[in-house]
Amino acid sequence: MTALSAQHHPDCYPSTRKAALAFFQKALESFPETNLPPAPAKNSLRGIVTPHIDFRVSLPAYAAAFRPLLNEPLADTYLILGVGHRSHLEWNLDRRNYATPLGEAICDRELVDELTGGANSARYFSAEAHEGEHSIEFALVWLQALHQLRSGAEATPVHFIPLLCGGMHSYVEGLVEWDDLDDFHRLSHALANLFKKMPPGQKLRIIVSIDGCHLGPRFDHPFLVTSVLLKVTEGWEEKLWSCVAKGDAREFLDWFREEGNDRYFDGVGALALLLAAGAGQFTIQRTFYEQWFTERDASAVTFSSGRILQAR
Repeated sequence: MTALSAQHHPDCYPSTRKAALAFFQKALESFPETNLPPAPAKNSLRGIVTPHIDFRVSLPAYAAAFRPLLNEPLADTYLILGVGHRSHLEWNLDRRNYATPLGEAICDRELVDELTGGANSARYFSAEAHEGEHSIEFALVWLQALHQLRSGAEATPVHFIPLLCGGMHSYVEGLVEWDDLDDFHRLSHALANLFKKMPPGQKLRIIVSIDGCHLGPRFDHPFLVTSVLLKVTEGWEEKLWSCVAKGDAREFLDWFREEGNDRYFDGVGALALLLAAGAGQFTIQRTFYEQWFTERDASAVTFSSGRILQAR
């Protein structure tokens, strides 16, 4: 089975191992841990929320996301919940390894097959959508860098499960009801079973690779982004993440159904799936927020970093 190849270098990060490691190390060192808000007491780190914006836009956002993992044991496997930007499937897995300038990351095919439960491959696999998908590639190269910066040449390869998630538009737009989300419920149940088998932490680390709102003419909105709109959007996202913090997948999706996703928040399915599979056991603490406004087209993208925590 041919491995996927990273496609976003050298534009976003260097193409050689030595230079790439130096690039990621410098990014981490430039963002001291003291820049992060303290984690709530009596909680354990189960994973992180990371953006997948172009590295050239904001390395601090990535450093804020991955910095907490520097103090944790390296995980056996990483579940990466990304976004299927070019996927026609709501839930899209892959079985291929991934080759980057930092080596080859190993797809855990056995766990991928556990999640799909022997379903028809056309239901959960669309190979072309994974080719060049930055929401997986960017998370993987950061994880590879962490492993190699921690353990050097003897670092074990990163093992991962890549799951691209859609926007759950049918539910958000009121076309399908909660009980009729068959694939969502089946997959969240399969993930819940995986969490029981491999409790999130050292055995299985969760990586949620999402961005926030996409606003303005660049995204086909009939308006220009203004400072007032950016301030309103910041408040809108604070309310959104407060809803996420409650850990209730249905309440989270109903909030989107009521408000709509006219701001094109990029991560609805990934967060909903995690909340449903976790059944209220996870708390997500935002640690970083940024709004990237481009004056040339009066458009903006927002993104957040965070910790996925579980009470001890």
